[in-house]
Amino acid sequence: MAGTLAGRTQGTDYLGYAALSPRALPFSLVFACLLFCTGLQAQPDPHVRGELIAEVVSIAAGDRFSVLFRQDIDAGWHTYWLNPGDSGAAPNFNWQVPDGVVVGEFQYPYPERIAYGPLMNFGYHGEVSLPFLVSVESTFPGEEIAIVGTGRVLVCADICIPQKMRLEITVPVGPTTFDPSVKSLFLEARARVPVPLDVSSRITSGDMIALTIGLPTVQDHRISGIEYFPFHPDLIDNPSEQHYQLTDQGLELQLKPGFEYDAATSDLSGVLVIRESSGKAVVSSYEISLQSNDVARSQLSTQSMSLMAAVVFAFLGGLILNLMPCVFPVLSIKILSLVESVQSENDSIGLHGLAYAAGVVLSFVAIALLLIGLRASGELIGWGFQLQSPMVVALLAYLFLVIGLNLLGVFEIGYSLMSLGGLGKGNGYLSSAATGVLATVVAAPCTAPFMGAAVGYALIQSPAVGIIVFTALGAGMALPYLLLCFSPALLRRLPKPGNWMILLKQFLAFPMFASAIWLLWVLGLQVGPTGMMQVLVGGLVISLAIWISNQFQSAILSKIMAGLLIVGALYTAWIQVPQKVPSQADSSAGVYSRDSLDEALKEGPVFVNFTAAWCITCQVNEINALSASSVVEAFSEKGITYLRADWTNEDPQITLALQEYGRSGVPLYLLYEQNGRTAIVLPQILTESILLDAISDL
Repeated sequence: MAGTLAGRTQGTDYLGYAALSPRALPFSLVFACLLFCTGLQAQPDPHVRGELIAEVVSIAAGDRFSVLFRQDIDAGWHTYWLNPGDSGAAPNFNWQVPDGVVVGEFQYPYPERIAYGPLMNFGYHGEVSLPFLVSVESTFPGEEIAIVGTGRVLVCADICIPQKMRLEITVPVGPTTFDPSVKSLFLEARARVPVPLDVSSRITSGDMIALTIGLPTVQDHRISGIEYFPFHPDLIDNPSEQHYQLTDQGLELQLKPGFEYDAATSDLSGVLVIRESSGKAVVSSYEISLQSNDVARSQLSTQSMSLMAAVVFAFLGGLILNLMPCVFPVLSIKILSLVESVQSENDSIGLHGLAYAAGVVLSFVAIALLLIGLRASGELIGWGFQLQSPMVVALLAYLFLVIGLNLLGVFEIGYSLMSLGGLGKGNGYLSSAATGVLATVVAAPCTAPFMGAAVGYALIQSPAVGIIVFTALGAGMALPYLLLCFSPALLRRLPKPGNWMILLKQFLAFPMFASAIWLLWVLGLQVGPTGMMQVLVGGLVISLAIWISNQFQSAILSKIMAGLLIVGALYTAWIQVPQKVPSQADSSAGVYSRDSLDEALKEGPVFVNFTAAWCITCQVNEINALSASSVVEAFSEKGITYLRADWTNEDPQITLALQEYGRSGVPLYLLYEQNGRTAIVLPQILTESILLDAISDL
């Protein structure tokens, strides 16, 4: 919606909006005179300066990248949003690019209300950046991409000046390499672009327009202001005060109708800006779709879920996590240490179980606090966000490597953190708690059945409710081992210690090495082969440090040397920066975006696969179900477009799409009918029959 409207606005005459509003008619005559006069004289010193900033230093053919149109506006002057309000005009540019290059529409940040006499305009002061996408065809033959834009930006104070601009930038063609020096600029710009919000909404018309928008996250005591900006002009009386209240149905806005408003046909889609105060100012902006009178939109979401249901779902999800491939190897090692403890430390087995449970539950609570805190500060993240950091992925790979070497008997560590679950000589309570922490960390890539909806619910509630749900999740995961520790009947069924334990312990090293290899594969997708090689060298250095320490155990010099080597290896992980983000496209799927989804829905049904390389459940589903020949044939017969939303690296657009369906992590599978506004949500564990049944129902 926003992209289409932006395109229309950019082609509008500069007097278009002023001429439409009777209140603005006297001002429009003065405005026209000023424009005419400025056209007769030399262009004055610019009151707004523009530049283009690319997020890449080079781009590969077949990829796409973002560019910022950055405006530096003089104090006391302002420019305009895509709907400028009672007068003014949005920026208007024509682009000249080589064949095979497509420039997208501006993504407008949320505006501010700018009063001028009896008028109310919508625009920007100071500095503002408008992101837009540039797509490069896979067959593009050139060595560089020159982007040239010519147009005008209307800048106003007491007078208005259509500032002529020529914007240009050149990007070399080569491996897609992101520019770290501008990363903060793009993060800041994207944070101001309203996020699409698909919630139940209703319009009631009378003397006033009442918009009821289901926003379960809004907390009354934190709100310092709410503003609504319609995409289309003159549907509301812009200068009138906008009143709001919170009800059981959500946020209710009272708006005075504009002279173009028609209760039967008007499209009141627009941008909602919510300003909150929670120790610091927090601004959230949403793009809402309100397309006709008395429209109630519904979808599968977490809004109708009760706290009790969320707690039950979280508990069940935590139970199932124990069977997921992420967690099972770690839990097996812990059970192996329990076998040893049955004979020697029977009296304290229950305490070990409690220590393990405490490690699991407290880790989930810590993740909840971190997630809730970051989301409250405006970060668009979800479950598994830590594995979107190459540094975290590299450190986990090192950890699994060291655990595997320990299980093979290459070295013993004593009572340190690495003696997880009895991997070394340390079988203390801290060791059991640390095993719980490790199990939680490696559970991050997994989203078990029932768990997705519960976590999604937790992240849109108050912090206290979120912590309750995450505590239930941790309790579910910790319960099986806890029951084993406190059940004498189950303990008696455990086999007696023997030589088989040594063989099993050594065998369990190989799942650890497999986990390290998998993490390196994820890292390669995140930062490319050079970054992966860097971490492989770090693993080699860690192995050398362990060997040196083990060979010369009594030599202080060897300990110092080993310590320095380990510090050097950790540094290789610390400097991992995602310089290269791989293309999401593959041979069978298109790349998900709002625009690609809208275009595909015009042609027929659409299947969207929200996935990530570090999500093991996602990979299993792709092998067992999505790649099955019967499913591929069914997609082809029904004309279903397959879109892949790859969340391996941080992608705010995908995070927002997940939130719309009450999810905070992957996998998520959506099946749309042609021109469908809402999707069928398929189970998180897919089979051929589930997919074929869903496809046959289209």
